[in-house]
This record gives sequence, C-alpha cells and structure tokens, in this order.
Amino acid sequence: MAGHLDRVIFHCYGGSLETMKKITDAGHYISIPTLVCFSSHHKEIAATVSEELMLIETDSPYLSPRKGRNEPTFLVDSINTIAEIKDMEPADVAEITRKNTYTAFKI
Repeated sequence: MAGHLDRVIFHCYGGSLETMKKITDAGHYISIPTLVCFSSHHKEIAATVSEELMLIETDSPYLSPRKGRNEPTFLVDSINTIAEIKDMEPADVAEITRKNTYTAFKI
C-alpha cells in the first residue's frame, strides 16, 4: 500500500535526542506525554523537537502530571509547560499541536 508509512508517530517519546533527530529528519512525529511537566529529560525533548513535528498526548489513564489518574483535560498542563520551555504563548502551542494532530491523523 503506497504511502502507508507517511504518518509515523513516536508515541510517548522518551528516547535520546540523537534518535529523535533521526526520527524528525525522516519527517516523523514526536508525541510528548504529560511527563514533560516534571521530567527534565522530557523537557529537553520538548525544547529540542521541531514545532512542525510535535504532538502532545495524555497517555491516559497513566503518566499523570497530577496526583492520581490522568485525564485528557490535563493536556493543558503540557501546553503550559511546553510554552514556558519554548518561550511561546500557550495558545500558540495549542494551535501548533492541533494543526499537527489534524495533519498526522488526516482529519
């Protein structure tokens, strides 16, 4: 099936920056989980990933940035953290990741 590999998403990415560069150089998406809210490694990933290939996710019900069960509404925590890391407005991070999501999932 032609084109079936054009939407590769590395879910809950927590690998090395070197591997991430290879992934994004190939045009694939990096999905940043809510771990970015408290993990220095995930903050480094968020700081480094290309905005054009950045997605965010909750990985609900696990990996909560808050105490207890993770919920989709907690994406706002990731948005605020990434905005701070990238010196952007939260609304811009939300819009970038929304557009990337629509492109990645062809919706």
